[in-house]
Amino acid sequence: MIAAISTFNVKLQTMPQYILIIREDLTRYPIAEQEMKTIVDAHVQWAKELAANGIFKGGNGIKSYGKLLEQKEGEITEQPLRDAKEGIGGYYMIEVQNFEVAVEIAKQMPTYHLGDKVEVRELGA
Repeated sequence: MIAAISTFNVKLQTMPQYILIIREDLTRYPIAEQEMKTIVDAHVQWAKELAANGIFKGGNGIKSYGKLLEQKEGEITEQPLRDAKEGIGGYYMIEVQNFEVAVEIAKQMPTYHLGDKVEVRELGA
């Protein structure tokens, strides 16, 4: 019983996690391979910096193709993603003290100059 209480208390003391969703301008594609490598390298470097500070919990790039599933008249339908101008290029999961700190971290994302945007959301119920 004491072990269960200790585990419960540790869980209560953890910091909240946030997802930083990178919204990118899809109209810039296709781009040269070297330019894409430069973008990926910038994000990898930023992830390493976040990890070195102990706040990076995960993340990845997201391919631009996909399907949107929704229910219409009782049937599940598949369709291409609707917005061809903006898409989700990737995400970072971070663990920091509060929402304001997460926003300050998000302001450091390395590809704003390319038209990218970041959506900051807290994870959990």
